[in-house]
Amino acid sequence: MMDPKLYLKVGDGEEVDVSEVVNGLKFLGDDEAPVMLQTYQSSVGLDGQLAQEINYDKSIVTAKFWLHFTDWYDYKLAKHEIYKLFNQRKQMRIRTDAEPAIVKYVLPTSFSISPTEDYSHDALFEIPFENPSGYKYSLFRSDTPYTFEQNGWQVGMNLPADRIPTYHFTSSKFTVYNASDIAVDPYYQKHDLKIISKFKGDSLKITNKTNGTEWAYKKKSDGTETIILDGVNSFRDGKSCGSDTDWGNLSLERGDNQIEVTGATSTDITFSFPFLYLA
Repeated sequence: MMDPKLYLKVGDGEEVDVSEVVNGLKFLGDDEAPVMLQTYQSSVGLDGQLAQEINYDKSIVTAKFWLHFTDWYDYKLAKHEIYKLFNQRKQMRIRTDAEPAIVKYVLPTSFSISPTEDYSHDALFEIPFENPSGYKYSLFRSDTPYTFEQNGWQVGMNLPADRIPTYHFTSSKFTVYNASDIAVDPYYQKHDLKIISKFKGDSLKITNKTNGTEWAYKKKSDGTETIILDGVNSFRDGKSCGSDTDWGNLSLERGDNQIEVTGATSTDITFSFPFLYLA
């Protein structure tokens, strides 16, 4: 039976298997749960309170470890390496071999390490990581070509049974599949969604017929310019062009989203976003 694996990536550094960085350190598994945050409003003369908003709050990811050491001096060296590895003042990306295609962006909090008892050669400890977003993310973005063999897909990612989704389109009507557990909403939730377009014609309008959200670029293009709707901001060849749009934005519901493109004679459109998951 293989030991569980925890992979850690700090900033732009290389991803490492923590058990290979610290001699004697074994990862035992991690666990987390989504945290719901409800906001209520009370009114004079009315019993109870009225629910206003329901949001996902930051969560805690608890990783469990076992450290085996030969003597006190070996323990002190390993303890130093563990704190050096995890106590960095940077956001960390972690993933496990149980969920190789899903990552969490976390910050470590304080933790202690001590032998299980006097004269013991083992220590059991936990590291509580704060997950500010409350989400887990797909390792790759939607428009990255990936397979099961590349750890791009895995069981538990809401895969459609009848197809492998695509996110690059050249037709005027197509389906965008959102494999997330929740809707992708750049306006209200500040979610990451980029729509990258090239088109020929007098204008470009993209409408999500599933939920009614839409965005329009009102100027002509000959197909050489790259127009990007990045969340709620629009750019033409890297420069802001919000004044050339209707200031709209698109969001994606869970599952299939029926998209319609109008105003252009030809289009080349890519939807790029990470999938969002709860625990």
